[in-house]
Amino acid sequence: MKKSFIILMFTFSFTISAFCTRDFIEGIDYTIDFHEKSPEMAATLHVNFVGVVPEPSEAEKIVKQKLRIYGNNLIVSNKVIRTEKKETHYKNIIGSAWKTNTTDPANPIKIKFTEDLAAYVWLGKTKSIVPFPDYMTFLKKEQKDFKKKQQLNKSKEEDSTLA
Repeated sequence: MKKSFIILMFTFSFTISAFCTRDFIEGIDYTIDFHEKSPEMAATLHVNFVGVVPEPSEAEKIVKQKLRIYGNNLIVSNKVIRTEKKETHYKNIIGSAWKTNTTDPANPIKIKFTEDLAAYVWLGKTKSIVPFPDYMTFLKKEQKDFKKKQQLNKSKEEDSTLA
């Protein structure tokens, strides 16, 4: 009786540990949706988990890994940098994780990595991955720099017309 109980407990613990330490496999456990709408807009990368829902830390790890892969693909295909009128524009990718909604498959549920974080962004300019709130701060800083540059160019043009 004791032996069978010990064997049963060992088998149960082994099964649980094997299930907990397994890696998620693309195509079986999750799918990737990558969309580029226009050159001016950021691309989106959705990791859609089917069936088994990972821990937030595991989902975060997979999203970051896929952002690096797709970001490097953009670099190789020269879609990161485009120049117009002596201005350089960089392509960014916003990545998030989703799980299928069993009651309404058309509306998946977003997986939050931490309490306030549900997306990461691959920045084409720095080639790094940052949390979404840091991306918003980055965009605000870029916008301020762009406005300063426009004002400087405008003042230079006014000075040249006065002279």
